[in-house]
Amino acid sequence: DFASNLITGIPKLIDESGISGLFGGLPAMLSKQVPYTFAKQVSFDTFATMLYAVAANANFAAADVKFEVSFGAALLASVLACLLSQPGDVILTATYKGSNASFGSVVSQITENRGIQGFFSGLSARFIHVGAIITS
Repeated sequence: DFASNLITGIPKLIDESGISGLFGGLPAMLSKQVPYTFAKQVSFDTFATMLYAVAANANFAAADVKFEVSFGAALLASVLACLLSQPGDVILTATYKGSNASFGSVVSQITENRGIQGFFSGLSARFIHVGAIITS
């Protein structure tokens, strides 16, 4: 057991890893979350605008397709966000799986072992996961 609670765990972590041990996974977390959040927020509005334009061209009133546009824009935005944040997700997973490796060494290890395509491993499972969340 590393520690029984947060109060005893933080000092022990600082003793073993220094203050930087508290933030060791931050670059990996940001490499996933920033692209995901940015892509989802920005692209949702773009997709919604495009879908409303398509509906208007088909003579549908915006009020009549509000649910469908919201659902479609959310699904498309989520898929795009998954695609853009997948490299960060792979880095984050490798960071937490391995030892106290730095962000740069984790990226180098993934590149050396699996090449650029290694950053996109598990993408199909992530698409299924996102599809299940959006449709539920």
